Amino acid sequence: MEIPVKELNNLLSKASSILITGPQDPATDIVATAAAWQIFLREQNKVADIYFNGQYQVWNFFPSTLQIKKDLSDASKFQIILDTSKVGVKQLSYDVTDGELRINILPENGNFDSQNIRTEKGDLAYDLVITLGVASLEALGNTFSEHREFFHNTTVINIDRSILNENFGQLNIVELNSTSLAEISYYFLQDKLNKDLATCLLAGIIAATNSFQSPLVTPTLLEIASQLIMGGADRHKIIEGLYRTKDIMTLKNWGRILSRLKQKGQIIYSHLEHSDIDSLPQDFQELVKDLMLSTPDTRVAIIFYQIELEKTEAWIYAMENINVADLVKDLSPQGAKNMVKLTMNLPLEKAKDLLTTRIAEAIKLLGSN
Repeated sequence: MEIPVKELNNLLSKASSILITGPQDPATDIVATAAAWQIFLREQNKVADIYFNGQYQVWNFFPSTLQIKKDLSDASKFQIILDTSKVGVKQLSYDVTDGELRINILPENGNFDSQNIRTEKGDLAYDLVITLGVASLEALGNTFSEHREFFHNTTVINIDRSILNENFGQLNIVELNSTSLAEISYYFLQDKLNKDLATCLLAGIIAATNSFQSPLVTPTLLEIASQLIMGGADRHKIIEGLYRTKDIMTLKNWGRILSRLKQKGQIIYSHLEHSDIDSLPQDFQELVKDLMLSTPDTRVAIIFYQIELEKTEAWIYAMENINVADLVKDLSPQGAKNMVKLTMNLPLEKAKDLLTTRIAEAIKLLGSN
């Protein structure tokens, strides 16, 4: 795999404050890869913040130093704007005393008063963005929609493995044949490995390949895993976390889902009723990956949640070559191209019938093109 190391090094060396982000409700591969980048960048004495919308799992094999922001408001600049259209500025100085910032302005050709000053909350205080696993800026969801000007005026390194990627970054690292974002990142980070970084990368690879059961696994990937273990990756802790530590409520809910599992063409689907949802599964993407890998010819998985009698939520996961967000765009989905959540004002059974029929027909059309 050819990674533009020189260009990547060049952009990283110029940056001092970096935002690492990705789709809403990111899968373990994305979170683990973001953690690896944070470890590396902080070792380079750079500010490196991670932010995701929605739900995600913070596993116990992640380093204790991992920090994921819950809110970006504290990363915004605060601006004091002075109108100089009529009066110029001759000299500017400031001082911080007794818990106050005092800005001293010596005017030129006139005087300033309070009407000349206003304050604004500025854009995000980063000079570089690394996006992980999004085909477009819009796939970042609220992270992008609430900070459009920032993203349009800030250098973006776009790391992805989707054929649908729009190459929206100033540097685009899109590897279609890769198994995971962790694998792509390994080719740049391999010479900087420590125990925590290696563990994060190996966790991303294991989660994305269902512990190397994916048909995309190659001898090269197995060699990478070997190098990560030699670099200190804690494989035992990763496996314990991903596959052997489910709380009893999660296991009960997945038992209900599996017992109700049905298939329509290339879709598998199941549901949780209103009485089931006191503790919704936090690892939806990981389990549906397992289901899809173990069910031949499956291209889409849907889990329905009965929120109320006349309201149903649906989580939809699709294979890499299907943009499910586009298939249901009129239903206001939230998420990325192959993993979305939407709400329908329909009873559970009607929602199941409508959505599975619609997506099954769309898959047929895709197959005939």
